[in-house]
Amino acid sequence: MNIFDLYADATNFDELSGLLTLGAQKHPAGLGASFLEKDIWVTEILRLLYDEGFVGDHSVAFKGGTALSKCWNVIERFSEDIDLSIHWADLAEADDEKEAWDKSVQSGNQRKRFRDQQTEKLTAWSGSLVERLNKRFDQYGIENLRAELEPDSHGEKIDIHFPRATANENQYQLDHVLLEFGGRNRGRPTVTKDISCYLSKIPDLHAVVFPKASVQAFNPEYILWEKLTALHQFSTQEKEPNPERLARHWYDVDCLLKNQIADPITSAQAKEDVVEMKSQRWSERGVDYQEVLQRKLVLVPSDANRLNSIAQDHEKAINGGMFFRRPNDFGSIITRLAKAQDKINSTEPS
Repeated sequence: MNIFDLYADATNFDELSGLLTLGAQKHPAGLGASFLEKDIWVTEILRLLYDEGFVGDHSVAFKGGTALSKCWNVIERFSEDIDLSIHWADLAEADDEKEAWDKSVQSGNQRKRFRDQQTEKLTAWSGSLVERLNKRFDQYGIENLRAELEPDSHGEKIDIHFPRATANENQYQLDHVLLEFGGRNRGRPTVTKDISCYLSKIPDLHAVVFPKASVQAFNPEYILWEKLTALHQFSTQEKEPNPERLARHWYDVDCLLKNQIADPITSAQAKEDVVEMKSQRWSERGVDYQEVLQRKLVLVPSDANRLNSIAQDHEKAINGGMFFRRPNDFGSIITRLAKAQDKINSTEPS
């Protein structure tokens, strides 16, 4: 029995709800039924994008919290979106990537022109993707299954709505699947990772066919350095960052370092590439990404008020049910990251 056959007939929803409830009872991490249901659709959408080729000829990297959870199983928190990065040169249709890069960073005017052009191209690309997805969704015969491009998102956000057999009880979880695209970053290098639904690992449900996919995930060295430089930005930027949902970035980096999916000391090329990209494409007042290359990486804010606001957000996330299990307190995370910061800055790259 294919799981989507149950969705195609509303009279099956009681059976579907019971199946998801059983999955929640049997799952070793105690994941809730609403999250397990959403994971079915996350996996199916990734299957469409990669296995059925909906991303087309562009290099598109799967990254972010969902990738860390699905591809490497290194974090235990709910991630509300599918974060995807289209390789900027593919989207720009650049014949010579180096020449296109050099031209786009010559001046402030050229950088703005590049941003405007990429926004225009991404909006058109995403609009086409929505049309193709909806045409494909029609074949499922499932009521209320649809894709929508978020207005005023500049092509960056597509919402996938699906009928729910469970009630969403997690305030940190969107009621739909959000595809969030970026068109100004790298979409390579990637590694191939096979992913499956959480429910497919439960023996009691072996008779049910769940979706699985083979995705192109962002190289873990690049994921790590994007996360490390994000902490550097939040810790040093002049403008006070919005603390809402910010603490998860420190949690993610702590998990990445503990699980050693990449070594920050030996991944020099990834560090240089990420610093170059962020310096040119994602500048922020007060942030000097070049300091990262000078062994002055900052992972812990020196401003006590800023640090306290992030710590409060961590507690809010815990109380809001963001994590599969209760994580370490923020003080423990910061202690480990302070040590990691010192080690990274004091060790000569190999």
